[in-house]
Amino acid sequence: MAGATEAQDGFKAATHQGTPLTRVSGRPWKQPKSAANRSMMSKTLRRTYQQRMEKHRDQLALKQTQQELHDEKEAEKTALREKLIERRRKREEKLQRELHESKMSERKRMRMKRKELRARAHAKH
Repeated sequence: MAGATEAQDGFKAATHQGTPLTRVSGRPWKQPKSAANRSMMSKTLRRTYQQRMEKHRDQLALKQTQQELHDEKEAEKTALREKLIERRRKREEKLQRELHESKMSERKRMRMKRKELRARAHAKH
């Protein structure tokens, strides 16, 4: 009868002393436990130092890759934002210049244009 109840409940079989054969509490809402002291664990549950370090290295590599992807995405966002701000600034400058030029005389406008062209040509060299 005890075997029937265990099969119905989904619990693992126990030894004659009442201790479980696995590291499962038997309660489905509980997580399986692991010993804090590795020497107390059974041989099958233990991992070697190399295995633990290899897993740790893999996790670090994964984390670094994720960080690089995140940084790359952030850099793209920042570049796009800077480009947008620069475009808006240039548009505003152009509007201000056009407004200013509409108020000045034709001769002064031509002088300023020539001066600006000379400055650009000089800046290239």
